[in-house]
Amino acid sequence: MTHSCACRNDERRVVMFAGKGGVGKTTCAAATALHHASSGVRTLIVSTDPTPSLSHIFEVGRSPRGNKPPQSLRVEEIGVDRVKQMWDEKFGREVYGVFSSFVDIGYEEFVEFVTEVLPGMRDEFMVDYIRELSLKNEYEKVVWDTAPLGQTLGLLNMPSMLGKHLKTAPRIYSRLKL
Repeated sequence: MTHSCACRNDERRVVMFAGKGGVGKTTCAAATALHHASSGVRTLIVSTDPTPSLSHIFEVGRSPRGNKPPQSLRVEEIGVDRVKQMWDEKFGREVYGVFSSFVDIGYEEFVEFVTEVLPGMRDEFMVDYIRELSLKNEYEKVVWDTAPLGQTLGLLNMPSMLGKHLKTAPRIYSRLKL
């Protein structure tokens, strides 16, 4: 009898675990990622929970006490600092160049504003990051351990909200007397 992972032929590259806090999202996500990776599937498990625990589960950065996770498994926790770093690498200098031409602001202050203060930008960037991961061939499976449901629904709704804002914003902003 041979065992093969049905996930290799599965078109779904992103597996998302969502639900209320405390229902076992992280446990199920970790088990799913471990299953895929143990079957030889290049797997990334990524957490967008503001209080992630994947590094504890997989003993990342510590000497493992039990079995080591498979080589085909990568663990990533996306906190505020990581989002800031990723946004800065992808857009920082270019967007700052435009923004600083009409607003006197230092670079670090600008990056902090965009990634921490500007409503929804962190969430929008995380959704885009997950989307990009699903399109790359670096991983066959992306297992997404989400934040508790209320935060996740806000995160998933962000592209729509941002689109609506951008449709009406020019008319509103043009009326402002700065």
